[in-house]
Amino acid sequence: MLYEAKRHEPLTATPWDEQAARQCIAAILQDGLDRFSPDDFWPPHPLDGFPAEQRHDLYLGSAGTIWALNILAANSVFAGPAFAGQRERLAGINRAWLAHGDNDGDTGSEPGLLTAGTGTLLVKAMLGGLDIVAGELTRHIDANSDSPVLEFMWGSPGTMTAAVWLYELTGAAIWAERFRRDAALLWDRLEFVEKAGCHLWVQHLYGHVAPFLGAVHGFAGNAFALLRGWNLLAAAEQTRWAKRLAQSLRATAILGEGGANWPQSIGRHRPGRRSPLLQHCHGAPGIVTCFAGFPDAGFSDLGIDDLLLAAGELTWQAGPLAKGAGLCHGTAGNGYAFLKLYRRSGDGRWLHRARAFAMHAIGQQIRDTAHHGQYRYPLWTGDPGLAIYLANCISGTDRFPVMDFFFAS
Repeated sequence: MLYEAKRHEPLTATPWDEQAARQCIAAILQDGLDRFSPDDFWPPHPLDGFPAEQRHDLYLGSAGTIWALNILAANSVFAGPAFAGQRERLAGINRAWLAHGDNDGDTGSEPGLLTAGTGTLLVKAMLGGLDIVAGELTRHIDANSDSPVLEFMWGSPGTMTAAVWLYELTGAAIWAERFRRDAALLWDRLEFVEKAGCHLWVQHLYGHVAPFLGAVHGFAGNAFALLRGWNLLAAAEQTRWAKRLAQSLRATAILGEGGANWPQSIGRHRPGRRSPLLQHCHGAPGIVTCFAGFPDAGFSDLGIDDLLLAAGELTWQAGPLAKGAGLCHGTAGNGYAFLKLYRRSGDGRWLHRARAFAMHAIGQQIRDTAHHGQYRYPLWTGDPGLAIYLANCISGTDRFPVMDFFFAS
């Protein structure tokens, strides 16, 4: 079994409608601006399961919402959100949340990207300029280099990706040096996993120790970080990384008549997480999104395109995720695999499929908003991530939020 069919639903027959996509984006942006409160930020959503005052990170919290609304407003007729006054409060509240131990155990510390301090500092830089937080960002990225988590959300792969953004923003060599340092440390921490027959990273995550494979918590997310800063690596490093990543990707793939998928982890699984998932955080869609930047030039003999295409086919055959429209484990996140394949292959059918998932996701967003009586504000699980996906479907681009880019350009 490559995936659980009950986690998916039939694709709507609604044809692509750019105007409907634009209207959905505008509605999400306008609601986000209207519902913002200087005291409480945004209302919590019942599906996110936390008090609004406890989360101010990029993943589920107000930092991610602020980031997304600024990105959306930069490309719309709406005035830019007036969030600059929240810079200090945003980081301070998230720091307090982390200090109180509400971060699910041993997952990491304040420096991490998506759920910890680096993300909120980057939002402060977006709002007020890099100069106000450059020193703090340097300390965070340095402190996270030896994190035992070894995944994108909390660990060094996330903060080394932040170093790439900062290098692209400033051209300062200090950020490129930090990326290269952390890439070398990642190489040293690869382990040969006998059950997989290849080299992987072993994650220390939520009290569990295992080699995870997904885009958020495992091998694929780490590979993405390396590929995102590929041009900062020396030629010899590129060669050894390309061979190692391609070998491990193929060794861990589960091939079947419907396509290709990857397990959540090798050997020991997290409690309640044995089923094969097909979403961005775990499974084929996230694998495609993370590996779509794998270099062609000089490495065609390693041949991963057959795996990426098979993963895309399985994602299409399975249909949209029933869980909702969001990025991490929703229809928009899966749709990004199609955008990535379109940009990698130039084959227009993948853009058509991405837009088909977009129309389905719009229907899910409308349905869920009516059911809960409110919008859903987190970037990775809610409506802002969907809006950015829709914008990519309109333009035919493939920029995944806070992975491919951070600062507006």
